[in-house]
Amino acid sequence: MAEPPGGALHRMRQRFDRWRPELRQAIRTLVSVFLSDIVSRLCNLHEPYWALITAVIVTQARVSATLEAGRDQIVGTLVGAAAGVLAILLRQAGLPVIPVFSVMMIPLAVLAAFKPNLRLAGVTLVVVFLFPSAGGPFSRPIDRVLAILVGAGVSLLVSYLVFHSRARALAFTAAADMLATVDRTQVQILTRRVPHAEVERFNDASSEALKALIAAIVEARRERFSAIEQHEPLMVRLVPMLRRLQSDVLFVARAADESAVSDEPVLPQLSTVSEGIARALGALRAAFLEEAASHRHSWEAAARESRALSSTIAMLGDDAGPLLRFTLQMLDRDIADVAAALKPETAPSATERPS
Repeated sequence: MAEPPGGALHRMRQRFDRWRPELRQAIRTLVSVFLSDIVSRLCNLHEPYWALITAVIVTQARVSATLEAGRDQIVGTLVGAAAGVLAILLRQAGLPVIPVFSVMMIPLAVLAAFKPNLRLAGVTLVVVFLFPSAGGPFSRPIDRVLAILVGAGVSLLVSYLVFHSRARALAFTAAADMLATVDRTQVQILTRRVPHAEVERFNDASSEALKALIAAIVEARRERFSAIEQHEPLMVRLVPMLRRLQSDVLFVARAADESAVSDEPVLPQLSTVSEGIARALGALRAAFLEEAASHRHSWEAAARESRALSSTIAMLGDDAGPLLRFTLQMLDRDIADVAAALKPETAPSATERPS
């Protein structure tokens, strides 16, 4: 028997879906810590716990964040270890501990003030210089650097192999979100008079969605060892195509505002055009969401709605004015370009498509 929508199992699944990113990150962190401990012990490190600490700090939800955190840990450790080695040499030359430590700590404090991501350099100096070591005077800096390298390397490996980040899915989801914002904007500007400030708010929302898309694509590039242009040509084309749609809607808003008579709504026949645009953008959104979920999408609906939109705009009367007609045709052309980008190369030609 199927579980009812309001049943306990259904609620548990919904809660699990909400917590899925957090659970994935918790498992990745645990795997990083466990493997760092194993590798550090196999390497016979005297202080393996530094590898575990590094694994906890470095393992992030995104590969790019893991790379940045690992880089900061390694660079900070190397700088601090170099300062610690110099401090040990000065101490062996007979200089007192506190003055040597103070002199070496001052530049590291200044470095941390300008580069907070390198504040680990000061921590490393404290550990390698002030804490007693069971081995030789230079064993602690070497052991600490090796432990950091082990923790950072294992964390990066886990980031690539364990619950790989969903940057690709996030990119297509962000593209769908931006299309939703574009759709809401065009409905407003083609069905009523919209103040300029409200149009700017719509544009800001589209820009934020575009930033999320760009960030997801950057993350997807870092997740792959090869160029994504070879594997994800559609995803690479999303940014310029959607940026053009964003600009088109702004042009349509200005043209609609200039074409409307003062204190009267925009042309009533534009509501039909708005409905056609909404259907075309909705078909594109559905294809993007399918691509995000299953690495495949259907393109026929988007192509069909794009052709229907072109016919609707072509029948728009002269009352709309040449400027508004031109901007709507620009929007129609760019929507058709996005729909065409969805079609695989092996798909039938337009004359062979089903009606």
